[in-house]
Amino acid sequence: MNNIATLRDMALPQHFSIDFGAHSLKLVNLLKKGSSWELKNIGSVQTPPEVLNSYKEEHKSQMIDAVKSLAAEARVPYKEVSIALPESAVFSRVLSLPKVGDDEVTDAVYWQLKQFLPYPIEDVQSDYTQLSVDPSGQRKVLAVAAPKKLVELYVEILERAGLVPVDIESETLAILRSVKYAHEVSDAVVLDFGSNTTDMAIMKDGELFFSQSIATGADLLTKALVNEFQLSYAQAEEYKRIYGMRSDAADGKIRNAMKPVLDMIVTEVLRGVEFYKNEIGALPPKLAVLSGEAALLPALPEYMEAILGYEVQLADPWRPIVVPNNIAEIVRKSSPAFTVAIGLCLKE
Repeated sequence: MNNIATLRDMALPQHFSIDFGAHSLKLVNLLKKGSSWELKNIGSVQTPPEVLNSYKEEHKSQMIDAVKSLAAEARVPYKEVSIALPESAVFSRVLSLPKVGDDEVTDAVYWQLKQFLPYPIEDVQSDYTQLSVDPSGQRKVLAVAAPKKLVELYVEILERAGLVPVDIESETLAILRSVKYAHEVSDAVVLDFGSNTTDMAIMKDGELFFSQSIATGADLLTKALVNEFQLSYAQAEEYKRIYGMRSDAADGKIRNAMKPVLDMIVTEVLRGVEFYKNEIGALPPKLAVLSGEAALLPALPEYMEAILGYEVQLADPWRPIVVPNNIAEIVRKSSPAFTVAIGLCLKE
């Protein structure tokens, strides 16, 4: 099994995927027929509270039970599964390597990673992919690393649930694969709105050139409404989903309460774009794609577009996929929430 950063081309066995989210676990199984993909199995269960990425045995057991329940509900016909690690737990960086031979690249990446990693290199599993080589022989490579302990935790949970993990990669790589396929784009700023973080990636020529995890997520939007209007968490969540960033609803009060949180995210996105321009030496894409369940916030694309100054689209990973008519309307209503799970299935 390839444990992390599945960046290099490799053949995978037929597999389904599970996206481990803070609020829900989502399962997708796609079958390729000719040049198209068809949805064969789908499922979703609630993630047990406070157990995601926990090493406590009681939390592991709860997660194992949830995974078993999800697989049983979806009725997938095989055990092989692909998953993604949360971007906040993954280190990724574009490295500039001096002129080195092909047989020296691995060592050069190792020593640069050792310099930049926030933890000992002996404690991570890593991989890289080459992005470019200039006429002088200098290379740019994308290096990705994740803590061995976290990789081992996911492998243990899956195996104890009776599944066979065949691939583990970062959420961002799965999202970009899904966005490329569904939107037929190779250059984009991709924002994945999660519960606790917003993960940003910049894709150039179909490759990941920049990524960062912003420590502000959709749960803070809900908490802003709780504090502003003295609502229960459930009430605030409902208001957020109904009114979102619409200025013409509820006199714009819901929008105004959430605006400071979203502006924190936008500020970090703009900083990331500037870093990309300076580090890569290229103009950023003029398209942003919003992914994740929280991207369904009403009027969010319009709000982001007004600030960023270029086109903003909602991710629609189901767009090119053949979906059974009896569930087509249901799955498409929550389309951006399945971007990771679909992207994991698309890897062959």
